[in-house]
Amino acid sequence: MIFPEKRLLARIVLGPVAAMALVGAVVSCSSADATSADAVAAGSCVEVSDNAADAMKATVGDCSAATSNYRIVKLGADCAADNAVFNGTVADAKNALCLAPNFAEGNCYADAGKRPAKAVACTAPEASFKVVKRIDGETDELLCGADATQFRTVPDPKTTFCMAKP
Repeated sequence: MIFPEKRLLARIVLGPVAAMALVGAVVSCSSADATSADAVAAGSCVEVSDNAADAMKATVGDCSAATSNYRIVKLGADCAADNAVFNGTVADAKNALCLAPNFAEGNCYADAGKRPAKAVACTAPEASFKVVKRIDGETDELLCGADATQFRTVPDPKTTFCMAKP
């Protein structure tokens, strides 16, 4: 025997409960994916806090901040010759990244070969170069003045870094 009022009651009570559970699951999954995907993605910037070959560490930061010294070019360790190779921890997860400079004008860095350069005080003995001029929107070393002894251009976003000894 079928009782229509019980089916109606079940639909009224269980329908919204099931819908809320489904919405909660979708929001939870999509926000977790967005957080992890946005944290370490091409185009994001990172602050490299430790560039030791066996213990690299970085945090995701705002690309306009002076402390975010690198931009992620791509995920993976197969990097172009002019990119730094990062194999370490970002956002509490191991990552292999190809990085392009996002150096701040006036800051000094310790060159580390293929590893990311680390920001250091200009008076530090390990300081190997100072960014004397940063030109956004251009990739032209001829824009560097006479005080620059070397340069670095980045194609995307177009940036020219004019550098000299600290």
